[in-house]
Amino acid sequence: MDSFSEILVENSIQAALASIEIYNKPDFKYREQTFSILNVNAWELLLKAKIVKDAGEDIASLYVQRSDGEYKTNRSGNFLTIEVIGALTKLALDIPLAENIKALVEVRDTVTHFYYDEALEYVVFSLGVASLRNYQKLIREWFDESLTEFNFHILPLAFAYDFRTLAMLDLKDKPDAIANLVRMVAQSNEDIDSSGRFHFVCEVTAEIRSAKKVSGGADITTVIDSQGSAEAAVYIKTQNLHDRYPLSYKKLVAKVKEQRANAKPIDIQRAIKQHNLKKNKRYADYVFTNKEHEERYKSSGDAHNATSIYNEDAVRFIIENLDTTISKV
Repeated sequence: MDSFSEILVENSIQAALASIEIYNKPDFKYREQTFSILNVNAWELLLKAKIVKDAGEDIASLYVQRSDGEYKTNRSGNFLTIEVIGALTKLALDIPLAENIKALVEVRDTVTHFYYDEALEYVVFSLGVASLRNYQKLIREWFDESLTEFNFHILPLAFAYDFRTLAMLDLKDKPDAIANLVRMVAQSNEDIDSSGRFHFVCEVTAEIRSAKKVSGGADITTVIDSQGSAEAAVYIKTQNLHDRYPLSYKKLVAKVKEQRANAKPIDIQRAIKQHNLKKNKRYADYVFTNKEHEERYKSSGDAHNATSIYNEDAVRFIIENLDTTISKV
């Protein structure tokens, strides 16, 4: 007979699979709402399974205690159990992982109890991809469960999304509840160190090109040529640094001023510095005069001998953030 923790794990997996199946339906009007509900439920069951397992299968480890030491009960007389945030507090999890779950809880509470807006579509996708990657890692570590038999991925964004990053989502004229939620996730994405094993969000940028025009800003470009033979149908091209970041600082300033004529170089410099764009590979990277300087930067962070180069996302980001940095002089 399965232990209680094993039953919880099995139910958790089914909830996670259900969330993916719903999300991947071609036409489903309650997609993001249902995904967030089921995904949070999958995490709650997995966290509870870990707590019970660590407690020697003692189910009372999940009960909510009153101040007098007795356990709380619901209207039917059953013992109340901790919810997902309560389970998180009992387990020492990596910050990106814990914050990803908390952000999904915020999304779930907002979209199911209050308000939904299409601005949340990309937020749910980026949180969801990271959530499932984290889930796969932990369920194997904690319970030695292999999920290779399942298609444990949510589909790419397809054609319905505009491929903006969190920082580029347009929140003008959005309800406060939605704007605040998106800003919270975007700010957390900036603040949380995700260089470890787990992820807070996983963002996707995409560009569709014909097979005869294989170029662009991605690290790797994959093109499928439907007219080619089976052997030559797929082209993969690795982009060099200047392909990904084609703009010098001078060109960056010129492009910003094309759309914001009143922007001064000092305003643009301030925006770059305040948002630390030079060290954010979504927008910029360094080029070095020699290998020694590059190695010094990798070991110490000293970019004294480096030149910054930028991409078009940096231009758009600066334009959208100039209002908060524009010079008053």
